Amino acid sequence: MTSGVIGRIFDERTNQVLVDVLILLDATRRDISVSSQGRFVLSNLPAGRHRLEVRAIGYRPHVIELTLTVGQVLERQFAMVFTGDRLPELAVEARNSKLLPRYNDFERRRSSGIGAYITRDEIRSRGYMSMGDALRTIKGVRVNCGVVECLIHMTRAAPGCYPVYYVDGRKARSFAESTPISDVQGIEVYRGAAEMPGEFAGDGAMCGVISIWTRSAP
Repeated sequence: MTSGVIGRIFDERTNQVLVDVLILLDATRRDISVSSQGRFVLSNLPAGRHRLEVRAIGYRPHVIELTLTVGQVLERQFAMVFTGDRLPELAVEARNSKLLPRYNDFERRRSSGIGAYITRDEIRSRGYMSMGDALRTIKGVRVNCGVVECLIHMTRAAPGCYPVYYVDGRKARSFAESTPISDVQGIEVYRGAAEMPGEFAGDGAMCGVISIWTRSAP
């Protein structure tokens, strides 16, 4: 009487099933079909110790050691850890978007046409190196850099009145204007009360609001 393994393969963060995988049993490749639910079955296995490995492009190999008794069928979960290795940038971006459902707020407000916005595509295509580089391209925003730091000031705001910052939907004390922009997914800029969305009303309406969305998951 033989034994077997039933497995499910999925992304540990998004829970999206993975079907384009390579399955190795005791270092030997097995041509096993994976269902649309990310499930596979290894049957007719001899009892004893086995090494089961699952590989997928863009993910760390997942290896488990098994000890099967005669007639035993084990169920195992393969939560794959994403690395992005050997994946095209667009595929990595698509996965990041799934980890950022909060980014929908950015798109919703951008579609209103009120305020100023900088998207990830613009950041890449225009070669911005820092937050200051990007923000100084927006009309009505002044970026004044000293020896140590840069300060952002809305031209409509009174002297000494500086914008309120949000990072990933949460109010922040600041967000260094000299910070490299490689981890930024999008930027919203509201230069005064006339273009302030309701969710930001009362928070620096006269001084402006800058909302930054990062590419990393919260």
